[in-house]
Amino acid sequence: MAMHVIFPGPRTTIQDHGRLGFQNSGFAPGGFMDRVASHMANALVDNEDGEAVLEFCLIGPVLRFDEDVNLAVCGGDFSMDVDGTVWPAARAVHVPAGATVRIRTGTMGTYGSVAIGGGLDIPEIMGSRSTNLRCGIGGFRGRALMAGDVIPLRDPKNGAEDLSWRRVPARRIVAPADRAITIRVIPGPQEDMFTPEGVRTFYGSSYVISSHSDRMGFRLNGPRVESVRGYDILSDGIVNGSIQISGTGEPIVMMADRQTTGGYAKIASVINVDIPLFAQLRPGQKVQFEQCTVGEAQALMRLAAEEWQKHRLLLEEEAARRAQDSLRKAENSGAPAPAVPVRAPRGIVTRRSGWARQQRCYLKQRRNRCR
Repeated sequence: MAMHVIFPGPRTTIQDHGRLGFQNSGFAPGGFMDRVASHMANALVDNEDGEAVLEFCLIGPVLRFDEDVNLAVCGGDFSMDVDGTVWPAARAVHVPAGATVRIRTGTMGTYGSVAIGGGLDIPEIMGSRSTNLRCGIGGFRGRALMAGDVIPLRDPKNGAEDLSWRRVPARRIVAPADRAITIRVIPGPQEDMFTPEGVRTFYGSSYVISSHSDRMGFRLNGPRVESVRGYDILSDGIVNGSIQISGTGEPIVMMADRQTTGGYAKIASVINVDIPLFAQLRPGQKVQFEQCTVGEAQALMRLAAEEWQKHRLLLEEEAARRAQDSLRKAENSGAPAPAVPVRAPRGIVTRRSGWARQQRCYLKQRRNRCR
């Protein structure tokens, strides 16, 4: 009842929603680089959205399981090879016990999320299973996975049900090679530290993703953003997507493993719904920033949450329909009725507050719109 790591990939870690509420003590939240991909992968194998996944960069792991499991990979253009049979991303795959699973490298996207039905049996530290490599805590022994690691499964019975019918919507993650992808931002707290010409340069220029980019931050190469009197400030808080302008005048976009505070002026912040898209850009790709308002960013976030809940509802309804069909077939044949898993209602979770409520009423209200 365990997952065996045959080949880990260059830096595969275990990540979930992150270690929230400890930045005042110097702990970065960490967590998913591409929140949308991780939510999709978890939905495919019937996990909660925030369940821990294996997150890899460009090159995925090779795995083997002691018993049947449901797996899914989402994010970049990655596919799953199960004993020579290749399955595309964004769908559930039922993997038999003993099969070798290879995550194949694609041509688009940087980060991939592998969800295991039922989750991994590793302890929570400070409310999270995410790996913090700098502090050496969370995940599996506080480090990236290594060949030979054996990680127990938390609910291996999940594999008894074949979930290979589950799909998630197609997702565009890159722009055509001949132009820059547009990333929306809201003005940062130190925008007034830059000259009008510097601000125009920032919004009017294309920047190239540097090879010196990782989970902590993406460095961008391009035109220098002119400041009024330098780029240094008294250190203050940094959020996911904060765009600092370094001493060279070039932007750095802070990501999941960012430091909790920083001393460079922040000209803007990537809006919540565009952070997953930005995280999938590869070195050499171009990006251009477009300003939007806080109200527009909030409206886009609400719309994305509603659309995701619609798809979650459709998956739940299809699962219920299939369970009822199985019961009817068993009754007609006289065979013992199959066990139907009892699932708790999904919660609607607000990332900012962590507040959740049962969504039974919500599902009833939105059922007609989702069909």
